[in-house]
Amino acid sequence: MVSNILKRRSIRKYTDKQVTQQQLDTIMKCAIYAPSALNKQTWEIRVVQNQKILEEINKRFLAFAQGKELQGSASRYREEGFSIFHHAPTLIVMAGEKGSSYTKLDAGLALQNILLSANALDLGTCPIGSLVPVLNLPENEDILKLLNIPEGYEVTINVALGHPAESPEAPIRYSDKVKIIK
Repeated sequence: MVSNILKRRSIRKYTDKQVTQQQLDTIMKCAIYAPSALNKQTWEIRVVQNQKILEEINKRFLAFAQGKELQGSASRYREEGFSIFHHAPTLIVMAGEKGSSYTKLDAGLALQNILLSANALDLGTCPIGSLVPVLNLPENEDILKLLNIPEGYEVTINVALGHPAESPEAPIRYSDKVKIIK
């Protein structure tokens, strides 16, 4: 429904309640049903709910961020108790085939299906782009192996997922960026 698209927001505050297996199954089914160029499905998706792994990923991000001036919510990394995935109980890691001209498109299509299906289930999501370069660093290859990301793949986007503890308003949208040519 169009209303699902219009009401979806990036959530940066979550409750402690974990996403159920049934909800994950639905979201992942929607993800794999996303269109992909030539039906290549050039992505791999990992759903992380293991708290130790989530803590380690956050720790690696914090080590990477030290001394850097970052943008968006990542710029708050110096705050006590900071979590790059906003303390969401679930983190989705999406990886794509290196060198494929379709990877970013395919990942974006699957990502949008994840975001919209989660919203339809009254769950919150937030794409986490600032974690991408961290997970792709050679020194963090052990994390990708732990997540069973195949050789020849790299992280393309991450998604915080959980029960929202906020209802943010929509930021300004720029309708003048759309031009209809007749």
